[in-house]
Amino acid sequence: MKHTITQHLKNKSFFLIGIGGSGMMGIAELLHNLGFTVRGSDIQDNNAIKRLRKMKIKIFIGHDSKNINLKDIVVFSNAIQKNNIELKFSRQNSLTVLSRMQILAELMRLKYGISITGSHGKTTTTSLLSHIMYKNKLDPTYLIGGKLKTDDPHVKLGNSHYLVTETDESDPSFSKLTPHLVVLTNLDREHLDNYNNSYTKLEASMLELMNSIPFYGKVFVNGDDKNSVKLLAKINRAVCTFGLNKKNNITAKSIKYIDGKKMQFDVIFSKRTYKVCTNLLGKHNVYNILSAISVCLHLGISITDTIKSLNSFFGARRRFDVYEDIYINKYKPIIIDDYGHHPTEIHSTLDTINKLYPSKKIVMIFQPHRFSRTKAYWRLFLDVFKKLDQIILLPTYSAGEKNNSYDSSFIYQKIKNKNKLLLKSIDEVKNVLKDINFNNSILVLQGAGDIKDIMSILKRKHDR
Repeated sequence: MKHTITQHLKNKSFFLIGIGGSGMMGIAELLHNLGFTVRGSDIQDNNAIKRLRKMKIKIFIGHDSKNINLKDIVVFSNAIQKNNIELKFSRQNSLTVLSRMQILAELMRLKYGISITGSHGKTTTTSLLSHIMYKNKLDPTYLIGGKLKTDDPHVKLGNSHYLVTETDESDPSFSKLTPHLVVLTNLDREHLDNYNNSYTKLEASMLELMNSIPFYGKVFVNGDDKNSVKLLAKINRAVCTFGLNKKNNITAKSIKYIDGKKMQFDVIFSKRTYKVCTNLLGKHNVYNILSAISVCLHLGISITDTIKSLNSFFGARRRFDVYEDIYINKYKPIIIDDYGHHPTEIHSTLDTINKLYPSKKIVMIFQPHRFSRTKAYWRLFLDVFKKLDQIILLPTYSAGEKNNSYDSSFIYQKIKNKNKLLLKSIDEVKNVLKDINFNNSILVLQGAGDIKDIMSILKRKHDR
């Protein structure tokens, strides 16, 4: 792939609009590793931009047509508006302009592509599958939409012909990708604002992706997920199902937790049972592991070698990260930092907590992510919050959306919980925590925005 792309684009450079986004930073790093000159812009600094700058990638804060060179190939993220000044300038000057999915499709066309898609679990599954393949000498190129708990890179240019990508269904053009294998982790009513609020259109795009793979390809489907199962009759490629239900091709049972730090369960395949022990926690991760095992078996990695590789995998950051050594006041609560921001994901977090720590109180700091998501799912959020002993709401993380009145204050007014609190700023968190009795309690930091900064504040305070 390296020689093919660089040969045809010898004197070109890439400019990425929205380079600091979780999907775009991976593309930027991969293009950089291929030997291209990469530059980009974003509206504000973040950790991804700091990482890219360490790689000598030039990044502008703020969008300006002067940032673009006339020899650039311009790539834009799905979050970029059509009236963006850099995007308009590029098109007016007849530059090559590609969406993130278009450049990803071109990279995938030259590889044996494996797409991990679905509403939840994509990052963990993509990183897990890439890890197992690497440990078994398949050395894939991979792009993961999040950082790992270890120092392993979230983007890697491998030496094999495999390309493993986290495929975000929030961009309707994802169906234009050309993978050989597709994993559907599950399907939820998520990102419908990008599908004219039509779940049917989301289903159609998912089917288009799965049915466009080569006739010798394969689709791996969560056979316990009712929305995914509904698509089975319309998939015209080979299918492997995974789940806890015995009807699936590969199944799991007897889930147990060991000292609150590891999970153990049995995997049943071809009428044989295999014992799995993993650092990942929660039933949702059983599904993620089953999907990865299913793909590895298809690729020729034995199930015993696959299971052995799980021992050295610790997951992506902010996916149920557990901290047990940080004091808040005179208490030392268990702190769980989790990225989940959809009701289904939060339900999985709380379900795992209740199995690990059945007698503890749960205090959650939650940051809503996007006004559109709150508008679509506020009733489901309320159902989830009923399981909490206390809920503290942060201002909504807009992700560039305009406020449509479905913000944190809207949820606060609807919540029936007696112990509820609405903060005006994340800066108020430290003072609020001083007034909470954390005896026999768990503090959950839940959300995908700048709520992630709270953990570093607590760590700094602990280190003093």
